[in-house]
Amino acid sequence: MIGQILIHVLFGMAVTSTVLYGLAIRKPEGSVYARIARVVFTILALGLVASSSMLVVNIIQHRFEYHYVWNYSSKELPLHLLIACFYSGQEGSFLLWTMLVALIGVFLTPYARRHKYEEPVMMFYGLILTFLTLLLVVKNPFAFYYETFAADGITIADVPLNGRGLNPLLHNAWITIHPPILFTGFASMSVSFAFAMAGLVRKDYHKWISIALPWTLFGTAVLGFGIMLGGFWAYETLGWGGFWGWDPVENSSLIPWLVTVALVHAMLVQKRTHGLVKTNMILAVATFVMVLYSTFLTRSGVLGDTSVHSFVDPGKFAFWILLLFMLTFTTIGVGMVLARRKDMNVNREEFAPTTREFMLSIGSALIMASAIFVTVGTSWPVIMEVIGQPKVAVATDFYNKVHLVLVPMVLIVNALALIVQWRSTPRHLLIRRSAEAAIISALCTVGMVALGVHEVGQIILSFSAWFSLIVNMRVGWSLITRSSTMAGAYVSHTGIALLIFGVITTSSYTETHHAMLTHGVPTKVGEYTLTYLGKEQIEKHFVDREKLRYDVRIEKDGESRVVAPVLYWSDFNQRQSAFLEPGIRWGVMNDLYVSPKATEREDLFFGTDIQKGATITSPIDSSVNITLDRFTMPMEEGASSDGRMQMAAMLRVAINGTVHDVKALTKIGTGSGGPTFEPVWADVPGTTTSIGLSEIVRNNDDPSKSKGRLQFRDTSKPMRTPREIFTVEFSVKPFISLVWIGVITMVAGFGFSIVRYTRLLKQRPTVVRSKNAPLPNAEVEVVEVKTADPNADEA
Repeated sequence: MIGQILIHVLFGMAVTSTVLYGLAIRKPEGSVYARIARVVFTILALGLVASSSMLVVNIIQHRFEYHYVWNYSSKELPLHLLIACFYSGQEGSFLLWTMLVALIGVFLTPYARRHKYEEPVMMFYGLILTFLTLLLVVKNPFAFYYETFAADGITIADVPLNGRGLNPLLHNAWITIHPPILFTGFASMSVSFAFAMAGLVRKDYHKWISIALPWTLFGTAVLGFGIMLGGFWAYETLGWGGFWGWDPVENSSLIPWLVTVALVHAMLVQKRTHGLVKTNMILAVATFVMVLYSTFLTRSGVLGDTSVHSFVDPGKFAFWILLLFMLTFTTIGVGMVLARRKDMNVNREEFAPTTREFMLSIGSALIMASAIFVTVGTSWPVIMEVIGQPKVAVATDFYNKVHLVLVPMVLIVNALALIVQWRSTPRHLLIRRSAEAAIISALCTVGMVALGVHEVGQIILSFSAWFSLIVNMRVGWSLITRSSTMAGAYVSHTGIALLIFGVITTSSYTETHHAMLTHGVPTKVGEYTLTYLGKEQIEKHFVDREKLRYDVRIEKDGESRVVAPVLYWSDFNQRQSAFLEPGIRWGVMNDLYVSPKATEREDLFFGTDIQKGATITSPIDSSVNITLDRFTMPMEEGASSDGRMQMAAMLRVAINGTVHDVKALTKIGTGSGGPTFEPVWADVPGTTTSIGLSEIVRNNDDPSKSKGRLQFRDTSKPMRTPREIFTVEFSVKPFISLVWIGVITMVAGFGFSIVRYTRLLKQRPTVVRSKNAPLPNAEVEVVEVKTADPNADEA
């Protein structure tokens, strides 16, 4: 009860802080309101930390009287997964997001105050927290179990002994890292929006750019890193061999990142030229609105039939709150931009095509085009449902084809943006630098074609990636020798090019083989030899699962390495289907990827299906004809000596005119994958043939059409124990390490840029004005900080 009350109190505090900051903008005695609002906001942040701590404690202590704790945790989970349960469901993830927004706000408040922006920034920031805490009121993580199921007759005394548990796909160390980083990125997107709105309130269309830029870079870096951590998690855990599947909910995280990348580049243009004023306002609004839209897609349940990641329907009230949240901030952002559109049209600049500002603007437009295409594709199921058509997702090929056009253009424009200069570029300089990089890129691309890149789209992508890499490394190296922080953009762009190379090599050079590995038998698969060594049950202390590790040795040129893919069955899905984890041999040059598909016993006998009343001929003795008379039920046969049920096929066996009645028994057990059948062999008189019933396939619509599978063996030959066959998909993925190296390099570059622009901001003179002086226009207040190289300070 305390938790529920605290959530309601925190909602009230968010409203109070927002109102007080709003009053501080308009009232002469605003400093008093601001001081009170500051205190309220700090208490709000502490309250959200306290609420989060309470939820974690409830989970660790197995307080199953709370519906959220029961729904997402269980006693079997280790501590790190119990902590991860905090944000594994809708209510908990909303609480994590809200807490992170508040904690960022604690650092944002003195920062905005130092730059004379506290009141308007924190008013809009508080409004965001108001809606987030309202969502917590509606989807309260402290709701009781009996409240949720009161309609089913559950009372306060009915406390479950254990919880439903965590989805087995989330039983991974990355669950403790990926979601918090991703939500930190989402939370950071609020800052740029708040600063943009504050700039519109004050009619200050330039100063906010410099102040918000470090925060925008931080949010872009963290969100991008979080997205790719999710890709790495999928690659390492899910077993399909890829790191990005264009799933609608995956895309919903990508869209705001693409928009904020476009925003960063457009902000750099405005910072240098005072152009793109309206564009940056629109992009700042779009970035935050896309975060809300991705939340709506993920949490409203509208993609439940088309995405493997979508949460279940949160309920009608929560659905409308999510929709209202998105529409409110869209209306605020668009409305304020429209209200100030005439002011923002002042001093519009036209950029010459051979300037850095022009190339950066084109690059931002291309990135926005990518975001628009991904948004349309992601929203396609919703669009189809709205117009009354079947709710289907767009094929992944749509995204691949679109980006085979857009990505090369972005890479080429990126390189040209570094070759040209601000304001103007001598023609001979542009031609010389471009030609040098183009020739080297063409030679490198020819080499990749010789090595196996043959598709036209991949060839163009290869050339553009080389062009971007060469230009960025050449320009970046000349800067990094002077100051490492000046090379941030070039390091990030180099990382993007490396990532693209990783995509090209894995898509063009990956070799995939389907292999059936018999236990103990070396099997040649491509250039490698695979041997299935055996299996071992792991995590035996967990009674809610049966988890088996399969050891596979991979050999080539005298080198040997053992990988261990995993198959397991869980009570989470009533053991209806297996979960899997691949076995991976990591390497710089390539990854060896073994994905488990199925297991079965070696078939040592001839098998034939037979239906009631049908007659078949023995596959090992053509003189023996078998007719299936009927199946006996378990109650007729009783249990076997080891306690298993038994069924039998009553057979009439004709041999050269002589008919014998033969009963072919089978023992029925239960296994992880369903019922198991073990034949009990019955000899056919006067022959060396023995018959066993290995399976019964019941036809529920017409039991008379049920089938049995008979197996035949020759008793004159020695019988051996059947070996296990492990079916796998074996892939060799060359240079996929470039994907991960590229991501790390990209994030490192953002780090350099954050440090750089934070330092520049500290050097920026501050215009001091009296308390009652009118707010000046930004054009008067902007002071440009010059560097040694006027073409190197931004890119």
